Amino acid sequence: MITENYLSSLCKSYYDLKYSLFKVIEHMCKEEGLTVLQTMMLFLIRSEGNLSVGDLSNYFNITHSNASTLCKKLEKDGLLCRTRSKKDERSVLISVTEQGTDMIERMLERGKSIASSLNDIPQERLDGIVSTIDEATEMLKKMTK
Repeated sequence: MITENYLSSLCKSYYDLKYSLFKVIEHMCKEEGLTVLQTMMLFLIRSEGNLSVGDLSNYFNITHSNASTLCKKLEKDGLLCRTRSKKDERSVLISVTEQGTDMIERMLERGKSIASSLNDIPQERLDGIVSTIDEATEMLKKMTK
């Protein structure tokens, strides 16, 4: 049974995880002159392939105009490329450029120095943690439907 105490614990755990992840990403991106949100956008677009501004807006729960502004800045910096969809010319698809990919690789290298503190944790345990986070995410999605 879901209790008030359970929901409070869930909220605290979520905040603690989000804050800790924010600090890791911040460490990875600060030398590149990017914000955490810009970095997360680059990583998402790289992992998912071409996305629209609307996709980014929905994923990060920000307004369409804010997502568009972030993309324009990253495009101006040479990290993203915006192209019209061949299926629907009204839709603009966003992809990561070679320069953006190079920047992501540099950030991942920087992240390895932080991750080295996890070297004594077995890979199976790390995989289990990721799996548990994924399960919790799916559970929470069901709560909001």
